[in-house]
Amino acid sequence: MEINLLFFFTVVPAIILYGISKSGLGGSISLISIPLMTLAMPLTNALGIILPILIFSDIIATYKFRKEYDLDTLKLIIPFAAIGIFIGSLTFSYFSEELLKLIIGLMGFLFVAHYFFFKKNKDLKSNKNFLKGGVCSTIAGFTSFCVHAGGTPTSIYLIPLKMKKEIYVGTRIIFFTFVNLIKLPLYLSLSMTNFETFKQSLILFPVALIGILVGYQLLKIIKEKLFYNILYLLIFMTSSKLIFDFFV
Repeated sequence: MEINLLFFFTVVPAIILYGISKSGLGGSISLISIPLMTLAMPLTNALGIILPILIFSDIIATYKFRKEYDLDTLKLIIPFAAIGIFIGSLTFSYFSEELLKLIIGLMGFLFVAHYFFFKKNKDLKSNKNFLKGGVCSTIAGFTSFCVHAGGTPTSIYLIPLKMKKEIYVGTRIIFFTFVNLIKLPLYLSLSMTNFETFKQSLILFPVALIGILVGYQLLKIIKEKLFYNILYLLIFMTSSKLIFDFFV
């Protein structure tokens, strides 16, 4: 891993964004992290380096939110995510990164458009839905395996539940802890994560810690309604960029 100006302007910001996403704030904005890293290295290397960093970050975040999560929701979405991960491991080579990101972008864009233009009572809490939860978490597992981008499908299901922001963050973090741990043996079997990429992960982990600390401080000071509005805005921005990048 060559450390130069390109590295500092691509890989370092990408890792910081992943760290911030572990606070629950800006989970969808980390969608731009993998494209940033691919400016400095091949896609498979970027995926392999990121996974251990995500797991280390997940462990820290899970400890912090160990008492704040929705168990019933986790019981629904984790098994379906595992199915999506398995599908991703079998079909990874058949999908381009660009196509996957277009799909994620379209999902996010339609989700935000529905909220702002068609949902009359924006403060109304949605009920838990087995079908929606299963579909969203299966897609989240699939896209998470392929490009570490399961945040938007997960948000599409979790955000309308209008949980207390700490419960939302804790549920999301524990979900992705399981998702990333399930991905690890598959990444190892495909040699996407190996000894060389793991050494690079260790070097970059302190950078992720910076993002985690920044995210936690922001979470403390942001009020609940503003918190959810920021999430919708971030999903809109990143989704629009993914759609734009595909066609331009």
